[in-house]
Amino acid sequence: MSDDSFADLQKVFFAAFIQGVGFHLSQPAQMVQPAPPIIGDDDDEADTLLWNYLNTIPEYSLTRNTTLSSGAQFLANYSAVMSSMVSPPNDFKKVIGDYCFDAYSSAVENGYAVASPKGYRDWAFLVGPCSENADAGASAYARMLLNPIFAGQNNVLAYKPVGRKPVDFVPGYATMMKQLKKAPAVTFAANLSVSSQDYKKTWTGGSQSAVFGLWSNSSSDTEISKKFSSSEVTMNASFKNLLPFKGTPGDWYTSSAFGIAYHDPSSKVWAPGGQKTWDNTFSSKGDMQRFTTILLIANQMTLNYSTKAVFSSSEQREISNHKGGGLWPFYNSSSGGYSDTQVDFNTAGNLNVTVVTEKNVPTIVGAVVEPVDQFLGYAKEASKLLVANL
Repeated sequence: MSDDSFADLQKVFFAAFIQGVGFHLSQPAQMVQPAPPIIGDDDDEADTLLWNYLNTIPEYSLTRNTTLSSGAQFLANYSAVMSSMVSPPNDFKKVIGDYCFDAYSSAVENGYAVASPKGYRDWAFLVGPCSENADAGASAYARMLLNPIFAGQNNVLAYKPVGRKPVDFVPGYATMMKQLKKAPAVTFAANLSVSSQDYKKTWTGGSQSAVFGLWSNSSSDTEISKKFSSSEVTMNASFKNLLPFKGTPGDWYTSSAFGIAYHDPSSKVWAPGGQKTWDNTFSSKGDMQRFTTILLIANQMTLNYSTKAVFSSSEQREISNHKGGGLWPFYNSSSGGYSDTQVDFNTAGNLNVTVVTEKNVPTIVGAVVEPVDQFLGYAKEASKLLVANL
């Protein structure tokens, strides 16, 4: 046990949670904290809120605290990898010339043209100096797309941070909600004690980034948090629906190009002097070692837990005053009326907490993580053949 007993309790809860929702203790996964409702003002905003979780590159940690660590971004890092790869001889640019190539690239980046042979043809017909090579350029473009590195660099061009299009995954929020309402119910109960060592059998061996204390934005080493974790916590959890939601990167992602980057660390693939290298991307020091592939999304969650720790009157008032901002373990804020947190103390000063989230209001409570070699899967194997032919 470390000096931060509350942080240890969080590790213990992760072990109970991941098994309670049906995964093996060793499954690479994370709890997500805090767990705000995924509610957007419109479909685009709802999609963005959902996809942002898939776009976050997971740290080597049992807990993903999105407030304390925003994490690296899949699209931004991937885009940097693509721009750091050795481009093949650009016959497309040779056919259409520097002016048309630069003008067309700028149009794609700014959302005025589509990054495809047809997109070039449609754009070129409207741009006087380029109209005469619209068909020849489109044909050369189509041939270039047969090269996976060119295709990877081309497909990400229109997306941030180079272009203007935001990150996207498939499917989106509307499909997720349909799946969530049909997902099975899950319940589990656990007795949590910092004396438990089960978390050492998890994928990180218990490694965990910073976590909150008993309430949102508090430190895990406060006296109240330490007191809470000093006694066994008894918990019952139920989810009317719990969905393992799998998201796939959108058109910006080219698995064959990324597979080549992973498979070959040589200068044949990685451009000398590029922002990204194999070492700072895929090695043990790299920033793309693992990815979020599945989100655990809950509908109508009910948590009830109690501890035999005894809290003074002033401590009881402090805990009660902070309940609206969210209490451990998911720190569901009562703001917006999408969840409700109630705290009660018996005459002995023991704490009982009940958290209930609203029906059909999705809450992301966890994420399944895949190491890069597993994430690439068949693309990693196919890339071996592609590298040999570069």
